Amino acid sequence: MIPVLCGPADELQSAAMPDAGAAPAPPPKKARLGYVDWLRGLAVLLMIQAHAVDAWLLPQARAGDLYRWSQFLAGAPAPLFLFLAGLSMVLVVSRMADKGATQAAVAHEALRRGTQVVGYAVAFRLLTFATSGFRDVRNLMRADVLNCIGLSMLACAVFVFTLRGWNARLFSALLVTLTFCLLAPLAWDSFPAHALPLPLYVYVSGRPPLAFFPLFPWAGYCSAGAACGLIVVRGMTRKEEGRALTLVSLVGAALVALGLLLQRCPRVYPQEDFWHTSPSFFWMRTGVVLALLGLAYLWHLLPFSRWPSALRQMGRTSLLIYWVHVEIAYGNVMTFWAHRKLSEAESLVGVAVLTLLMLWLSLVRTNGWRLIPRRVAVAAGT
Repeated sequence: MIPVLCGPADELQSAAMPDAGAAPAPPPKKARLGYVDWLRGLAVLLMIQAHAVDAWLLPQARAGDLYRWSQFLAGAPAPLFLFLAGLSMVLVVSRMADKGATQAAVAHEALRRGTQVVGYAVAFRLLTFATSGFRDVRNLMRADVLNCIGLSMLACAVFVFTLRGWNARLFSALLVTLTFCLLAPLAWDSFPAHALPLPLYVYVSGRPPLAFFPLFPWAGYCSAGAACGLIVVRGMTRKEEGRALTLVSLVGAALVALGLLLQRCPRVYPQEDFWHTSPSFFWMRTGVVLALLGLAYLWHLLPFSRWPSALRQMGRTSLLIYWVHVEIAYGNVMTFWAHRKLSEAESLVGVAVLTLLMLWLSLVRTNGWRLIPRRVAVAAGT
C-alpha cells in the first residue's frame, strides 16, 4: 500500500486574526475558502489514483508508464494534506478569535482537534485490522497517515497556538518546521532511536517496516502550513489576501531554488537520504506546495471557479473519502477479482469508476440522503 495522506480538517472557513492592541472589528462574513477546498480535492484525486493503481495493476505492468506516472503523482498528496491541516488550524482559531474566544479556549480547541484526529487514526487502524481478519497484530502499531496528521496537529497546538500574538506564533511555527526538517537525517540514521520501543520508534525514524509517516520530517509540513496560514489570515484581515498569496508563491519559488542550491553544497550529515530525509528535498517540496496554493488562488479568481466543481466538492469530505476508498482499493471484496489482476487500461477504468463513486458519496455526505435512489432509501429504512 502506498501511504498517501488524507485531510482530516474538512470544514475550512475564511477568518481573520485581529492585530494585538487594535480595536475589535466586526467579524467578516464567513465563507469557505474555495481555493483551499479545490487544492485538497486535487490531492484527493491524486490519492485515489495512487491507491487504485497500486492495488489493482498487474505485477508485470508495473514496468510501464502508467505505474511510473502514478508513483510520481503519489508524492504530492502527502505534503499537501499535512500542509492544509496546519493551515486549517489557523483558520479555525482565527474564527474563534473573531468571536471573542480567550487564549485558553483557542489552545484547548487546537489540542482537541489534534486529539480528535489521533482518535480517528486509532479507529481506522482497528477497522483495517478487523476487516483483514485480525491478521498481523503489528499493523496496529503502523505509523500511518492519520496518525502523523493528528500528532503533527498536536505539536502545532502545543508549540504554536498556546502562544499569544501573531509574531510569536509565526516564529514558533517556522522554528518547529526547521526542527522537524533539519533533524530528520539524524532521527532516521544517526540518532539512537533504534533503542526505543517499536510503537515509539516508528514515529521517529522511517526505517522500520511499519513507519510510513514518521514525524521527522513529515510534521514539518503541518507547521509550515500553520506559518502560511498566519500570513494568509493577516492578509485577509487587512483586505490584502491576494498580496499575501503572491508573497507565499514567491517564497515557494525561493524555497525550490534554495533546495536546488543546497543539493549542490557539501554534505553536512553523516548519512542523508535525498528522497526521505534530505532538507533540500523538503524545501523543494514545500516550495511546490506553496506555489500550488498560489495557483489555486488564481483559479479561485476566475469567473468559472464559481461553477460546481468536483474537486472542490471532494475536498470538503476528504476524510470520508479516505476511509471508504482505502477499503475498496485494498479490502477483501476487491481482492478476489481485482487485486494485482488488472491491465493498464482496466486500471484506468477502475480509477475513473472509483472517483465517480467517491464523488457521489461526497455529495450524499453534504447534500443528504435525497441523492440516494428512493427504492434504496426505503429498503434501508431512511
